[in-house]
Amino acid sequence: MKHRFWLFKRRGFFYTEDTFTGKQESLGTRDRKEAERLRATKNDASAQPFISLAIGKAYLAAHDPSLVKRNWGTVMDAFVQRGKEHTRKRRERAMRSKPLCTLRDRKLVETTADDLRAVLSAGGTSTNHFLRCLHNLAVGMGWLPACVIPPKLWPVVTAKPKRGIRREEHEKIIAAEKNAERRNYYQMLWEIGAAQTDTSRLSADNVNWQERKLQYQRLKTGEWACIQIGDRLEVLLKQLPSSGLLFPTISHDRAQLSGPRMC
Repeated sequence: MKHRFWLFKRRGFFYTEDTFTGKQESLGTRDRKEAERLRATKNDASAQPFISLAIGKAYLAAHDPSLVKRNWGTVMDAFVQRGKEHTRKRRERAMRSKPLCTLRDRKLVETTADDLRAVLSAGGTSTNHFLRCLHNLAVGMGWLPACVIPPKLWPVVTAKPKRGIRREEHEKIIAAEKNAERRNYYQMLWEIGAAQTDTSRLSADNVNWQERKLQYQRLKTGEWACIQIGDRLEVLLKQLPSSGLLFPTISHDRAQLSGPRMC
């Protein structure tokens, strides 16, 4: 049988050359017996890839019995448990996306670069971000024997430009909105520039009329923001409930999806 890999020596170290591709690779050894054994392994792997995969799984199982059983669903479950509550909710939504769901039941040790590239092709910027997070977590935990896609070979994603809405756009939104509460919500976003979820969580307790200040704690960072109440904001606040939530029927979880995009 013709061997696919040739063995040669260069500067004291043994190398192999792939007769199909011409690629040369160092074996990292000066010992001929060890080099011959490594070359034989590479030849066997190329001649009987399925048997080699089974042998590799047997070695991995001896090191960690769970290693050959874990799938990407295990990584996803571990990933969504990290971070603050709102971060976990965002990650849970991401893990339910259609591109990532196709990977959930695939075993880690059987995953190829083509599998990950197929997921990337089916998704967009968000899929690229979360798949890289899952891949890095699996490698960091030792659940993947090696990187499936090296860091430098991941597709480069260019995010779309973002901007805040202009005054004329804001006025069109206000004029078209028939629901009074949601119209007030949009006006509040315009006046204070807060995150949409933070605005939906505001209550009368956040308003200090004695010092004419609006204070709230940012959900994302935990830091406090303080805004001086001007004439326009005063008029708006006096139209809102004097107790409880200022926007009681606007869901906190849906606020980021239903309101106008603010940067």
